[in-house]
Amino acid sequence: MTQRTFDASQWEGSGKTKGFWRSYARDWGKVCGCNALLMGVNILSFVIGICLVMFLLPLIFTSFTPAGLKDFILESGMVEAASVTDEAVENIFYTLCMLSSFLMIGMLLVVNGPFYSAISFYFRNLLTGDGDFKADFKNGLKENWRKSLGASILSIVVTVVLLFNIGYYQRAELGTLSLAAKSFFTVLLSFWCWIQLFVYPLIACVELKFREVYRNAVIMSIKNFPVVIGVFFLQIVLFGVIPYTLMLSFGTIGYAITMLLYLIFSFGFISYVSMYITWKAIQKILQTQD
Repeated sequence: MTQRTFDASQWEGSGKTKGFWRSYARDWGKVCGCNALLMGVNILSFVIGICLVMFLLPLIFTSFTPAGLKDFILESGMVEAASVTDEAVENIFYTLCMLSSFLMIGMLLVVNGPFYSAISFYFRNLLTGDGDFKADFKNGLKENWRKSLGASILSIVVTVVLLFNIGYYQRAELGTLSLAAKSFFTVLLSFWCWIQLFVYPLIACVELKFREVYRNAVIMSIKNFPVVIGVFFLQIVLFGVIPYTLMLSFGTIGYAITMLLYLIFSFGFISYVSMYITWKAIQKILQTQD
């Protein structure tokens, strides 16, 4: 693994925790507090996500417009035609846009990088047993905001390019070539999500050049593939399956539960998981250096 040597002294407290759930049970209150902060600082990310969703998803799903959604509902016969009003369809459409934007944030594709790296720095110190939110957050933000802002911008650009290519080949009438190209870019998008799990923790906790952050994130994604796949599907369930099911099937109650999950759990939990798997990957590297 080509990178600067890790400073083992920064991880001396790593023996104080044994296993993810024991660590999370100890820190869950602090993680929930950080979740509320992440919700606030991601307002701009949410707006950017909405714009990307409304521009790019119709390229992939032709029915992802108010008119297309209305036609889809009518053709499916799921509800009576008389109840499919323009207002009802628009409410569903904008709900889907909102959920899709939160999904992009939850997959770490469109996030406020400087604050994510600062939270990652704090979570690292929680895992080693000496977290101080005010000091850690301030130091993490001050030292890493440029690099993490660059990571945020890069992630948005890569996400747009990949989604646009998926949409292009979805519409292109090129037979097998379209299917192969669409599958290729879908796999690339998935791999990009896996890489993102390591990017902000690495920026926060290890002195690496910008290019080295991504090189090591790629290596960590490959070496920890089973864990990464598990977290990837956890993200899909937490930010995709559960919110869509709750809000589209259970009305107001589902909406309230979804918002509660967003406010106190989902974003902080995934950030904590992201830091934890990076921390474990770094521990493996330290063991090889001994």
